[in-house]
Amino acid sequence: MENKINIDCSCTACGACLNICPNDAISMWENEYGFIFPQIDNQKCSNCGLCKKVCDKRKFLDKNMYKNSLAVQAKNWEISKKSSSGGVFPELAKHILSKNGVVFGCVMERVKESFDVKHIYIEKEDDLYKLQGSKYVQSSIGNTFKQAQVLLNQGRLVLFSGTPCQIAGLKAYLKQDYVNLVTIDLSCTGVPSKKMFKDYISLLEKKYNKKIDKFDFRNKEKLGWSCGNALVTFNDNSEKILYNNLSSYLSFFICGVSERESCYNCEFVGLNRFSDITICDCWGIDYFYPKLLKTLFKKKQGISLVLINTEKGNKIFEQVKNNVISEKVDINYFKKCNHPLKHPTSKHIYRNEYMKVYKEKGYEELDNLFFTKMNIKKLYYMLKNITPNFIKNIIRNYVLKTDEHVDCLLMTAFGAPNYGSVLAAYALQKTIDKLGYSNKILYSIVAYSYAKKFAKKHLNLTKKIVTLKDYLKLNEQAETFILGSDNLINLASSPFDFVARNLFNYTNGNKKLLMISGSMGSWDGSIKNEQDYNYIKTLFKRFDYISTREDHTKKVIENVFHCNADWINDPVMYLEKEDYLKLIKKDKTDYLNYIVQYILYPNNNKMKILEFFKQKFGCRIIKFEANENVNLMLNQPTVEKWLSAIIHSKIIVTDSFHCVCFALIFNKPFVCLNNDSNPVRFKSLFKILGVDIPIINSVEDINDSILEYDYSKVNFNLKKIRENALYKIKENLEKNKQLTKEQKDIETFFQNMNEKYLKKTMLKYKKNKLLFLTIIEPIIIPLIKIVKYFKNAKNTQNTK
Repeated sequence: MENKINIDCSCTACGACLNICPNDAISMWENEYGFIFPQIDNQKCSNCGLCKKVCDKRKFLDKNMYKNSLAVQAKNWEISKKSSSGGVFPELAKHILSKNGVVFGCVMERVKESFDVKHIYIEKEDDLYKLQGSKYVQSSIGNTFKQAQVLLNQGRLVLFSGTPCQIAGLKAYLKQDYVNLVTIDLSCTGVPSKKMFKDYISLLEKKYNKKIDKFDFRNKEKLGWSCGNALVTFNDNSEKILYNNLSSYLSFFICGVSERESCYNCEFVGLNRFSDITICDCWGIDYFYPKLLKTLFKKKQGISLVLINTEKGNKIFEQVKNNVISEKVDINYFKKCNHPLKHPTSKHIYRNEYMKVYKEKGYEELDNLFFTKMNIKKLYYMLKNITPNFIKNIIRNYVLKTDEHVDCLLMTAFGAPNYGSVLAAYALQKTIDKLGYSNKILYSIVAYSYAKKFAKKHLNLTKKIVTLKDYLKLNEQAETFILGSDNLINLASSPFDFVARNLFNYTNGNKKLLMISGSMGSWDGSIKNEQDYNYIKTLFKRFDYISTREDHTKKVIENVFHCNADWINDPVMYLEKEDYLKLIKKDKTDYLNYIVQYILYPNNNKMKILEFFKQKFGCRIIKFEANENVNLMLNQPTVEKWLSAIIHSKIIVTDSFHCVCFALIFNKPFVCLNNDSNPVRFKSLFKILGVDIPIINSVEDINDSILEYDYSKVNFNLKKIRENALYKIKENLEKNKQLTKEQKDIETFFQNMNEKYLKKTMLKYKKNKLLFLTIIEPIIIPLIKIVKYFKNAKNTQNTK
């Protein structure tokens, strides 16, 4: 009689129970998907309970606190070319073997009709190649924990490599920290089953009518390092590249379809690990540290990201340091590109559907379904399968597509036809990216003109958000919601429902809410209706952290709504000059003899001032428009051109806050025109930068020193602003959400109040309106623009 144990989704099949059983009563059985689970032979079982104890112990092991992170590349290409990444593992393994040690790792070997993936140990360097390279299949641990313990007790030096859960299983099994044991884990994204891989191999062999001798998931030597494709070698020595987007197995693995159930709730992710050393790919190094690729590393040879987790790990790494090239790097940058260092793999929305097809109809039908869903199968196959359900799936996949999980969702003014607003959104998203947090900007508004072009090219947006249901579903997509800058909480110029949504009135009480550089223009916070005031005040109090763009907003939030606030200025100041120069590198226009005209609120006085400087410098004027001045019928200059013109022109004449910011960032001479709608922004900006720059109302205000200011003081204070803002943002992103009694009371009060306000403050579209907006809107809006254009033209003609 057999009894299956630990068959819930938390079981990782680490093998600890299998190894610890004194009676060999535990074996592994495959479920219908090929995932292995422990089962007990009751005739052999003595009910000692060791299997349960070791499983429980694994869950309560102490994790090592992450100490250091390095970008690493092996110097020896002949050895590292067999590795998928930078060749760190073979160098560490060689060192262990040179000390008469033993190295445990995963091997994939051809056996009979398919491949077997399992853990083994080696004692000779000649066998090292067996353990190198990625294997995106779950490895059977077998009795390697027992073998490792025997060797450790003999005093042999042992290196054990595996997934984080396997290392945790080994530690729980051994019950003690051996001085002669070194453990290495991988930044694991999850493991598909051996059965699914075996079935995929059979499908390929049937398709090409050849036996497969070798399967390389990432052959760095022939396909390069930054490549997710596989290389298949057949028995006639011919080769076939399997591109990840055209391979069902590779795509299922990448998209979170085929992993083990426990992988989607992995408890071993994050920076603190059970191992001595963590190895992963140094994805993003070309973005975060481009100079290292020019001066130190060869990208085509692969680069590893190495986390040193213990003193033992540091000691062993120091002993191989002469055989590798290494450079200390900031792990916060690389967390974004290695999601297992932050959170588990996200389960694909249709995983259950895919796995059901696999269980009931086999892998070949699953492969067909993949090509149908991805819309890359031959046309005849699609036509053959057109049914009502097929059409429904297409709409669900492409029109009503669900976004993947991210760390943060951002509310910004990215879509407004205003160059500064667009770049403020870009700067905020870039800042969160650089701090290592995945994020998307909420696509809850319509984007126009150059804003739309820039967003499509440079911003990472969610799907379009229209209905109340769309807003509520955002709670499933992220744990942190961030309200950005640029007049998003101004009840003097925006409707009540707009501000309420921007303050995240649809989020659950367990979500972390941050306001980064919030701004409310010159609004003094007054709300006539007491009930509405209490609602907005409660929305502010739900935030875990509030910071503002100007000191005026800080004072209003503190004095009117009684919330603490930091003043950290505008997001465009958080980036370095180099970040903006990358945006304009393709623009070769010569702006040297131009004056930039960027006037949001034109009047006669401003035009006279502009004409004065045109005559003074003998320059031409390049004009940029924003807000209601933008003619949506005409092609407007891009955001990149606007930025390039500011950086390279002779002077700038503007009443725009952001335009002034960029002039200061790039130390350009500028004329600050009075902005009647909000001069307080300029005053607070000049105050924090420590400069006395006049705000010009008329030509009479102009004097010889108007374009002069202390560049060095501005640069010094901009650096302080940047450092302070990044510190504050990072600090609050890292904090865990902890509800105090006061916050719980606020949340209870809010939920009771929100029943009345929630639907009132949301767009009340029916479900079918989403289809209307995503398909017909691109046609309707241009028609409206055309009608408006001819109407204005007719009015102009009549006036003449």
